[in-house]
Amino acid sequence: MRKLIAGFILAALTAGNAYALSSESALISEYTKKAVADINDYNDAALFNVKYVGSSTQAAVVITQGAFGTEAPIGTADLALTTATYDTIGKMCDAINADADYICTMKDGKRDDSSVLMKIVAAATATDAKAAGGYDVLIDTGGTTATDPYILRLGITPATDKRVVLKYCTGNINGVDSLAVYGKLAKYEGVSDGVTRNDSTLVYSEVTADDTDKTIGNIYDTSGWIEFAKNEHVVIGSVDGDTTQAAGNFIKCAWFEK
Repeated sequence: MRKLIAGFILAALTAGNAYALSSESALISEYTKKAVADINDYNDAALFNVKYVGSSTQAAVVITQGAFGTEAPIGTADLALTTATYDTIGKMCDAINADADYICTMKDGKRDDSSVLMKIVAAATATDAKAAGGYDVLIDTGGTTATDPYILRLGITPATDKRVVLKYCTGNINGVDSLAVYGKLAKYEGVSDGVTRNDSTLVYSEVTADDTDKTIGNIYDTSGWIEFAKNEHVVIGSVDGDTTQAAGNFIKCAWFEK
């Protein structure tokens, strides 16, 4: 009987300590959270960033309607990837990362976005992926001529071991579209149910009017609106508009990282 009582006491103390540690961690996370904001104008959004870390003095990005490549240095072909084989931005970025000389980081694009949306550029000093900050591959319409994009996006990559807590976003989109939010929600963190959840997973969407500000979330709520899993890339923006974005169109968001 004494052993049974002692067991109950030990279990209660253990549970209490675990709860205290959990509460302390939650309080620290809340206390150390940082407020962040960003804005993308109609022609600023980038699908991904590529950085060259190899031995060449240069690695200029060259993009055609059917391929992504680099010249290291200009005039010397290095990386060569076709959009037919790597038909989504996720696959393209993974393929770039598979080369030890390159680092690809998702930005305003979703993993399931078509890779033909990469903006066409010729190899030049301005496309050098070895330059500080690498090279941002902008969003385009997928045509044979580089133009301003149909879709308008803003991506968020939280600091290491932090999570995004979205507060609100405002979008002004050309044409009738939707302002949508994509990402892996915090409630699915650590869940293994066979379902893939990432920056292509739609979690919220509202229809927008042509060239009219649309706000989702709550500007005045200091606790946040949608909470995502730790270290997860989040994307906010238009869905699949068929009208070229123009001056005056934008998307801006405010969020916490904790």
